Amino acid sequence: MIRKQNLEMLLILIFVFAGLQGFSKNSKTGNNAEWYLAAKSEGISLYYRWINLGDSIKSREMKAEFTIDAEIPEILSHFSNTESYKNWAAGIKKCSITKISDSVWFTHTVMNYPWPFKQKDLVTRHLVEQNGLNATIEIEAAPDFFSETKGIERLKNYQGTWFLSARKNGSTKVDYRIISFTKLMFPRFVQDPIVQKLSINSLVNLKQLAEKK
Repeated sequence: MIRKQNLEMLLILIFVFAGLQGFSKNSKTGNNAEWYLAAKSEGISLYYRWINLGDSIKSREMKAEFTIDAEIPEILSHFSNTESYKNWAAGIKKCSITKISDSVWFTHTVMNYPWPFKQKDLVTRHLVEQNGLNATIEIEAAPDFFSETKGIERLKNYQGTWFLSARKNGSTKVDYRIISFTKLMFPRFVQDPIVQKLSINSLVNLKQLAEKK
């Protein structure tokens, strides 16, 4: 029998990593609903909205908004540093990062799935684009960059986008969006509170690391 703590971690991992197909802020979608506030805690606001793609595909997009009292370069450093990444990103058992340049790197993570579920890993490419006072981190799956490990299933679909906007007072406004078209394994009323709680905890961790002097 899976303990409550492990079940909670499993749910968030399913939502975040299991076969995600994300679309960025500029995706071409139609009939998009208005954003509605789903949760707010410790300066983090989580929103949802329904997205239609064509006539047959519909799902929810999640957005997190918050402010970090640090400049963009300091925030970016916690995405490309292995130890920092492990300290704030939820559900990771192992992590290694290969930097190609200051704006491109590949991250290999092994998920902390509890037994008896099969171990999974994920390889993503991070691409940073800066435009004046703004920066965007585009994250997408790159399953062929690292060799697969026997006994570990590799996730093939993943995409997320971080929008970082510098403010005059030295802080940064953060807008993070992700959307999944994966079939739910648990009812939303069970999954949503857990996803929201662990998502907020993870983002608070990032905020605290970036603000640490």
